[in-house]
Amino acid sequence: MEVTDRKRKLDVSDAPQSPQAKKLLQVLSTDGPLTQQDVVYYKKEAIWRQMKFYRLQAQEVKLELQRYERRFQAFVASYLLLESWYATVLELLGEDSPQQLDLTNASAQNVKELLEQRRQLLVDLLKKKGNVSTDETVSVLLDGVRLQAEKLEAQTLRTALEEKLVVLEAQVSELQMARDRFESASIKRVQANNQQKTDEPEPLPNGPPAGQASPGDKIASDPTAEQATADRQELEELQVEFSLMKAGLGSLTESLKAANSKLATCEQSNMELSQKLFNLDEVELMKSAKYVSLLALNKTLGETNAQLLKLKDELVARISALEKNQGLVMSLVSTEITEENRHLKELLLKAETDLARVRAVRDELIGKQAVLKLELEQGKSSMQAVALSETLNGRLLKLEQTLSAEFSVESEAALEALDKPELVKRLQILSGELKDIESAFQETRGLALDKLKDISENEALVKKIAVEKNKADQKYFASMRVKDLLVAENKILKSQIAKSQELIQKHGEIEKTYVAKIEVLNKSMAELRAIKESSIRETSKLYESLKNLTRSREGAAKEVAQLKEELRGLSKEKEVLVDELSDVKYTQNKLQGKLRATESLLQKYKMNNTSSIQQEDEKQLEALRSITKCSVCSKNWKNTAITACGHVFCDSCVQERLNARLRRCPTCNKGFSSNDLLVVHL
Repeated sequence: MEVTDRKRKLDVSDAPQSPQAKKLLQVLSTDGPLTQQDVVYYKKEAIWRQMKFYRLQAQEVKLELQRYERRFQAFVASYLLLESWYATVLELLGEDSPQQLDLTNASAQNVKELLEQRRQLLVDLLKKKGNVSTDETVSVLLDGVRLQAEKLEAQTLRTALEEKLVVLEAQVSELQMARDRFESASIKRVQANNQQKTDEPEPLPNGPPAGQASPGDKIASDPTAEQATADRQELEELQVEFSLMKAGLGSLTESLKAANSKLATCEQSNMELSQKLFNLDEVELMKSAKYVSLLALNKTLGETNAQLLKLKDELVARISALEKNQGLVMSLVSTEITEENRHLKELLLKAETDLARVRAVRDELIGKQAVLKLELEQGKSSMQAVALSETLNGRLLKLEQTLSAEFSVESEAALEALDKPELVKRLQILSGELKDIESAFQETRGLALDKLKDISENEALVKKIAVEKNKADQKYFASMRVKDLLVAENKILKSQIAKSQELIQKHGEIEKTYVAKIEVLNKSMAELRAIKESSIRETSKLYESLKNLTRSREGAAKEVAQLKEELRGLSKEKEVLVDELSDVKYTQNKLQGKLRATESLLQKYKMNNTSSIQQEDEKQLEALRSITKCSVCSKNWKNTAITACGHVFCDSCVQERLNARLRRCPTCNKGFSSNDLLVVHL
């Protein structure tokens, strides 16, 4: 039976998990000829069988969906694991983290191109990596590929077995449906009626002719015609179902043989793989070139690791000694520099005090020198006054001499020539002039005496200043000698400072050399650390590869165990299928017996059939044909049921009414839709 798209969608969650008590569709008559109610019961039972078949299909679809969901989750987990491995490998090789693939919106060609790009990038990076040889890498990759191929082969075998199991389940469901049909109450009722029919006596040949039967005979002829039609239909259905069951049994036997052979091969391969995986001894491992190379590489890496640790300890000891020596040199240089600075500060303080004292003496001498200069200027002025007084005295003497000469020559003659008043007047004038001269002389004499006094005082002061000048000269020379001493000490201090600076520079250069050496040692330490880290990474990679190999071996062992479990389950299912096959064979034998009995009954019925019975059969066939044909068009067979009311019509009439929007049942005028249609086989 094929399910069309017009069937009602069955909610799998609403389907009962265990068969509940069925509500009686209708009361089926237990004896006598088949009635219209029996035909309706047969139709409803066919619909019920179809619904059960849909429920089984829905359960199978649900199980298949769950299986695909589990496979999808496993695929997503594997995809995420591969992505994390790829990102880790790129990070270890010094590359940027790759962008995660988005497989939801990518086509198959784009995915292949992206995977090819990633593969090429990974191959280039692995070729550049020189720590592991290419042969070892290729051997590791070949081992991984071999294990992956074995795993894929086991997975394909498992998938094939699962597909075979699905096919067997489908065949079992078909057989279950056929068994339900054979166990139908309508079929049993028809078979019981046929049995009763065979037990009845044959009709008399002198019965009433056709067309002149009584009303009671007409009433009784209709069930007989219906019974004959039902017998023929039942015979045809039994023959068809018998051929179907024969074909199903042949396919089941072939599939069981193929499954048995595949199970045997799987068990043999699983046994060999398990023995090979779990019974590896040391000799076989030593025969493996990959294992020997891994052992040698592990040994060399351990030796290099020990050497690197020893070199690291030596470098740490040397660096600690250099740091200790550097600390001692720095402390010694700092103490010497502090001593030199303290001594220089003391000398500088002493020089500053001497310089302040010299400056004070210098200022005092400068003041005294200014005073002496002033006094010298005053002495010069007194000397000028003395010279002026001398010149005045000389001029006075000259005037006196001239006057005395004039008076001596002309005085007598003039005096004699002058009158007395004139003489008196002249005498008065002369006396006045004499007084003026005396006063001037007294003044000049006082000035001269003052000047002389000042000169004497100045001379005494000059003597005193000369004495003080001598003292100042002595002090000056002493200060100059002190200055020379200070200059000499300053030169000595400068030379000492220069020497200390040279020493500081030398210490600085030594420190720079030490720092350069320390930097070189740090660089070498960093290189050694990098070498050590790379060796550790390589060893960790090797350990990871070993772990991955062991993990893959364990995974293969788990897969083998799972396959064994699945094989056990398949063997159990095979036993169940064998039991079901025996049941089916038993049912087949029963059906064959029934078929032979029905054929014999049919032959007897054909041999004992008369013309009246043929006419009655034709009427009954026509009545049954009117029942099985569509009541709307009376042409096509009824193959589409309206689940809203239970009436059955042909598909073309139902579709015409749907297209014409006449969505009501022609019999009961009840509304229906396209979702209320169900394909049935009467």
